[in-house]
Amino acid sequence: MQRTSFAIVAALTFAGCAGQIPSGDDQMGDDDQPPVCETTRSYTGFGNHILENDRPAIAAGTDRVRVKPFTALAAEYAAALGLTTFNTQAYAATFGRPPARWYIEPAASANTIYAAFALAYEACTQHTATDPQYAAVPEPTLADMICRERARRSWHREATDDEAATCATYAVNQTNPDDAPRKRWAYACAAVVSASGFLAY
Repeated sequence: MQRTSFAIVAALTFAGCAGQIPSGDDQMGDDDQPPVCETTRSYTGFGNHILENDRPAIAAGTDRVRVKPFTALAAEYAAALGLTTFNTQAYAATFGRPPARWYIEPAASANTIYAAFALAYEACTQHTATDPQYAAVPEPTLADMICRERARRSWHREATDDEAATCATYAVNQTNPDDAPRKRWAYACAAVVSASGFLAY
C-alpha cells in the first residue's frame, strides 16, 4: 500500500497536480483541497476536435478495482508467491490476451474466474512444495498466520479479521483431510490469490 500511495503521489507530482489524495481507508477532511490536475498535453483529431474535451471528469482515486491485464499476471504470481518464474501462456485465450501492440481493457467472466483459480492453484502448488511450514496439517492458529501472510503479499494490505477467519476456516475445514497437507495449503493459497485483491488494482 505504501508503494501504491508513493506511485500515486509521484504521478500527480509529475503531472502538475495540487491537492491531497487520501490513501487506503483515509477520508478527506473538511480542510483538504480536492486534487486538481492541469492538462499537460492536448490532442487534436479530425475536424479540429479536441480529443480530451469529452473525457469524463471523475474523482481522484475512484478509477480502481480494474482487472489486471493478462500480460502482467505472470510477474504478479511470481512476485506474490516468491517464484522465480511462472508461465501463464496456457490461459492466454481464456483471459482474452489482446493482439500485439494493442490494449484491451480486461473484463472478468465466469471463464476468467475459473481460470484464475486454476492458475493460482498451479502457482500455489509450486509455492507450497518446499517450505517446511506447509508440511504441517492445517490448524486454526497456523492457518490464520499463513492466510494473513498470503493476503499481505498478494493484496498489498492487511487482511481484515473476517477475511483471515474465512481463509483459515477454508484451509482447516473445507479442504480434503485425505489430501497431503501441502495440497491443502495450495488450495487455501489459491483462494487468496484468485481474490479481487490480487486480480484487480
